[in-house]
Parts: sequence; structure tokens; C-alpha cells
Amino acid sequence: MDPGDNDNHQSPEWVVNMKNLLDGGLALDAKSPWIIGKVPYKWRCVRDTAFYSEMVFIGPLNRRLGQELQGLRHELKIRFLIRLLGGKLERRGRDGDVSRTTEGQRASDGCERDEHDEGGRMVKAMLLDDLAEAMQILEQKTRACYSESFDDLSSVEFVEMMVVDGCFVVELLRLYHQRFNPQSPGVATEYDPIFSNPLTLTALRRDLVQFENQLPFFILEKLYELINKKNKIDHQHAVPLEVLAVTFFDPLLPQHNAASKLDTNKPKAHLLDVFRSSFLNSEKVLKKGKSQIKSRLNPNGSIRGVVRHFTSELQEAGMQFKKWKGHDLLDIEFDHNTLRVPQLSINDNTISLLLNFVAYEMSIEHPEPFFTNYVMFWDSLVNSPRDIQIFRKHGIINHLGSEKEVVELFMRCREVIYDLDLGYLYNEIKEVNEYCEQYCESKYSFWWRSLIRERFSSPWTCLSLFAAIILLLLTLLQTFYTVYAYYRSL
Repeated sequence: MDPGDNDNHQSPEWVVNMKNLLDGGLALDAKSPWIIGKVPYKWRCVRDTAFYSEMVFIGPLNRRLGQELQGLRHELKIRFLIRLLGGKLERRGRDGDVSRTTEGQRASDGCERDEHDEGGRMVKAMLLDDLAEAMQILEQKTRACYSESFDDLSSVEFVEMMVVDGCFVVELLRLYHQRFNPQSPGVATEYDPIFSNPLTLTALRRDLVQFENQLPFFILEKLYELINKKNKIDHQHAVPLEVLAVTFFDPLLPQHNAASKLDTNKPKAHLLDVFRSSFLNSEKVLKKGKSQIKSRLNPNGSIRGVVRHFTSELQEAGMQFKKWKGHDLLDIEFDHNTLRVPQLSINDNTISLLLNFVAYEMSIEHPEPFFTNYVMFWDSLVNSPRDIQIFRKHGIINHLGSEKEVVELFMRCREVIYDLDLGYLYNEIKEVNEYCEQYCESKYSFWWRSLIRERFSSPWTCLSLFAAIILLLLTLLQTFYTVYAYYRSL
């Protein structure tokens, strides 16, 4: 064929598009690694409510939701932005009348401190242009943090989202810390129902730790810096934003002095990462995290990344379970025949939090899948309500619902977590498996222990089995004499 004929050949549309990409010099690895993305559908099947926002949508991933829902949530964010900028707020009296008060009027009423006081409200001189300009500079860096490109979102719309959503988050954390921190003087938050309604605060906490509901942390830090500057607060001596965040989120899964466990010098991806990091500062966890598992298979081909026996089986093998008081959530230890585990309270808050931790660790190339390993550890121990009952009896699991509900949750996690190569609990899992193998060397011995447990668990079952054996022997004896008499008479 004459090469010139190729010029007259009409290429398919997809070929033309690909050539245009090649001509444009687009590299396959041009986009930097993202830190915020959509939760896979399979994870939503584990617990859909863990990934659905109830009060607010933050960031661009959820912007396509219905107009009515967005409108209700956007109004809340705008109210906080107006408050931050020193605008007018609505104040509803006991009789239902609404009056508008300025920041100066609130201060004169004794409800708010002077604007020049170190922890005071933002002065009216704070310009919205300052925030918009700062976000404009960081726009491209922010876009690169998401798994989607958002080409349909203009620069103006994207910057607006950054300012409105970011200021809402920062102001919420700021005001909460000032109002509820005993060492911080109060501010005028009594007019906002958010700070007087525990259910609303809980819903906001759950929304703001969802993986899809995140803004890059450097955005929040920049806004916080500008806010402190306009408040005439020395940003270097202000309470770190990470501390404000952990103080706000701590009621979801309380820790002892959680803020002190933060490493404020280590970069954070977003608020979810900030709160997650507060659980990782345990000396035991950090020490274990340095050892990485090279392979999930033993030479004989058996999986070593999970416990191979459920809790009821381990108890039959003589293992003891003990609630480990005074230790962090991820601190788990096996010593001789005792498994020590810190108490885990299972409720809607902790389930949502743990699943979002795992979704974050599994959605990116994360070097420290601590919570993924933690959830799989529980999953490998639980297979029936009896397993949960054992943990509840020892005070290790605190759950008000049914044991069956907890079992089903862990079994759904089992279907979506695959990679067990890395795990800080590797040594504990290995020791538990080795212990159990010493007491379960054969299927016969394990079957015999199961039979003893099931048939001799109470005196009534023992009597029933004994009576059945006597009845069987008498029946056999009667049959023998009948047959014997018959043949003797022949």
C-alpha cells in the first residue's frame, strides 16, 4: 500500500482524540498523588451511613447533590462566614422576634470581648478579598489533591468553595475550642444553636471526618493564619489548628489527653488524617509500625496475616482475654496465654470513624495501614455472636445492640479488605496462631474439645446424654436376648 493513502484514511474518533493527547504532551503520571477521593461502592455496602453527610458537605466531591440539600447546608456555612467577617447576625429572642445585631453591639452587651483582645472576634477590617486572593494562589495545588479533575468547575467557583467551606471549618473549630476549653475565656456563641445542641455537634463531627468531606489541610492552615493575623493574634503562639481539630473530634472516640499525642511538626493531609494521627503516637504502636511484613505466606503456604481461629476456639484452647486499662486503642498485646486488648465501644460514631480511617488508608498508597490491620484483627476473631459475648463478658467490647449486628458488620469488612501484607499486629497474630496450634494439633483433639463443650456444658445435658446411653444399652441387650432365644429354640 502506498504510504500516502494513510493521509486520506479517516481515523476513528477515539484515535484522533488519543493523537491530540499525544501532541499535547500529556504524561500519564502528570497528576500528583491525590489524598482525597470517592469512597468505593463496595465500602458503602459495609455501612452506607458512615459515608453520608447529615449536616454539611465540604469540598468539591459532593457538590453535585440536590439543590435543596445543598441550599440548607450552604446557608449554615454562609452564616459562619458572615460571623467571621464581622457582619450582622440574627438574634432570636424568647418571644420569637428576630433582631439583627452587629459585632460591636454584642460586645457592648457584654456577650463578646473587645476585638483587640488576643482571643477575640475578628475585626471588621478583615477583607474577604484577602481570603479569596490566598485561595486563588493555592487553587491548582488544591485541585491536585483530589482524585477528580473538576474541569466543569470554574476557577471562580472553585475558589469560592475553598473560602466558604474552609472558613466554616476553621471558625467552627476555633469557636468550639474557645467555648468549651476550660482555659479559654468564653465568646459569644450562645446565639448559635450548634453550640447548645449535642446532637448537632455530633452530626457535624461525623460529617467532618468523612473521607469525601475533606479539604487539604494546608488550605485550612492558611485561612487560620489569616484569621489570626486580622485578630491581631501572634500565629506562632496561637493554639495549633491540629489541637483545635482533635479537641473538637475527641468525643467521637475519646482518648486520654488526645491533643498531647499530636506531632504538630509532621505534615497532615486533612482533618481525617489529623484525628487519625492522634491515635498513632503510642510508643508501642510506633515501635511495631517500623517492622514490615515482606510476605503474607509462610513456607508451608498458610496465611499469617490473620488469626486462624475465632475467639470461641481460642477460649477452648485455654486462652485468656483481658481488658487492657490505661492503654491506647491500637495497643494490643499477647503474653503467654493472655490477649490484652483496650476496650472498644462500638456505636454509630466509632463505626463511622473506623470505616473512614480504613477507607483513607486503602484508597491511597498509605505506608501505615494501622486501622486497616486493627479492623482485620477484630474481623479474624469474630464469626458468631458467641465470640462477641466473650469479649463483652470481659469488658473488652462495649455495645448496646445485638451481638449479631456486630458480627455482620465485621463480616462485611472481611469482604472488602484484601491486602494483609503489612500489619503492626503481625507479631501478636503470629503468637496467637502458634499458641493455638500447640493445643489444636489435630482435628480429632479439636473435635473432642468441641464435643465436651457442647454436650457437657451443663449438668442437665450430662444427665440427658447418660440416660440416652443407658437406654441404648438396654435396647441392645433386649434385642440380643430376643435374637438369642429365637436361635436357641431352633
